[in-house]
Amino acid sequence: MKGISVAAGSAKPLTLGEIILYNMAGFAFNIYDTVLYAWIPFFYTPPDESGLTRYIPLAWLGILLAGGRLLDAINDPLIGYWSDNTKSRWGRRKPYIFISTPFLFLSFIFLWLPPVQGESMVNVWVLGAALFVYYWAYTGVLIPWFAVLPEMSDKNDERVKIASIGVAIGVLGALIGGGLSGPLFSSVGPFMMGLILAVPAFIAGELTLLGIHERHAAPHEDEWPGFFNVCRQVFADRQFLSFAAMIMFVQLTYQLMLMNVPYFTTLILKRPKADASIIMAEVIILMAVSAPVWYWLLKRYSKKRVFRFIILTMIAGFTLSYFIGVTDILPPLVEAMIVFPIAAIPIGGMFTASLGVIADLSDYDELKHGKRREAVHYGIYGIVRKTGWALCALILAGVFGAFGYSAENPEGVRVIWLVCALSCLVGLVAFIPYRLGDSKEETRKIMNL
Repeated sequence: MKGISVAAGSAKPLTLGEIILYNMAGFAFNIYDTVLYAWIPFFYTPPDESGLTRYIPLAWLGILLAGGRLLDAINDPLIGYWSDNTKSRWGRRKPYIFISTPFLFLSFIFLWLPPVQGESMVNVWVLGAALFVYYWAYTGVLIPWFAVLPEMSDKNDERVKIASIGVAIGVLGALIGGGLSGPLFSSVGPFMMGLILAVPAFIAGELTLLGIHERHAAPHEDEWPGFFNVCRQVFADRQFLSFAAMIMFVQLTYQLMLMNVPYFTTLILKRPKADASIIMAEVIILMAVSAPVWYWLLKRYSKKRVFRFIILTMIAGFTLSYFIGVTDILPPLVEAMIVFPIAAIPIGGMFTASLGVIADLSDYDELKHGKRREAVHYGIYGIVRKTGWALCALILAGVFGAFGYSAENPEGVRVIWLVCALSCLVGLVAFIPYRLGDSKEETRKIMNL
């Protein structure tokens, strides 16, 4: 097909070792994400009654996290465009991953080093600079890595297998980050916590290079439309817009959940902050254990049906979370351990299914335009996903400011769960127009291409 060069031997099945190595980047990302979103808000703006030092005002934290994510989102399709069009002896993806991984590691460590002891605008500027580098490096690894998935295999069952194993490996990273961060935060302090957890993340990020198999070369320059034309084509497609809107509203609830858990642990459950890791660990373990279930469901049913089931289950779980600790039937911690998995377990299925859908969208785009533009698709997917993450910081600050997040008035911490449920409902409605099939031939037939 015009504009596409397929490497020889592209039909060779992937080994389990290759799939595991490819997914090591997911292990790294989940350590970074879990620790950052669970503890950066608590570290820089702890509750008044905690006795911990506050380094920046709550409003500035929301601005920095939201602004950083928006900047990160904007550069996603740009890096995707560069990656799709890169010609090098190492391929289109590996150079970006190799160069960005060390910067991701170093910037993550600097997040935990506010220069001024106490609330100061100097801390605001330093945190902003560290987040700027962190988000650029994050994108430099994430988008090229994501874009390899459709190239690893053109078979739906093998793509689902790659994504399912990836979720399990990612959950392991989240388990390490979520399970160890609380005890480390309390015992050795935030900086050493960040350093200890960043080392395995860095190693995993570099190991992923060994599992990458690129099967398409960059197109000739005269066959490649300009950056803005590519973005316009993608955003003009109703199928992509339906999926993108759904992902923005549904996936932001995962980040919002991570950000809320430390506050929920100390203010609603009345437990030490280190116990936040117990809740995170339980949720993450169940996400990992459920990975084979999602793999089975995605092989048996269409991604559309599985996604709708996932979202409905998340709505139920988040709604029930609001009522944890309202009655004395069970201890609040026990209630949390029972209710949280209802919302959290489907999140593992969401990540598995979403990666498969992006691969389907890349195939659909090839059918329409005759070009492989995986990284641009994952880049624009990154825009909507990270825009949702940026909204998390503003939502958290806004809800806490309006409803309270103190020991005397912790209602804002509860309201966050209702916001999550409402966001999932909006995502469910946005996903109604999505029609693509689970294979290129099925999509060709459905869309009359």
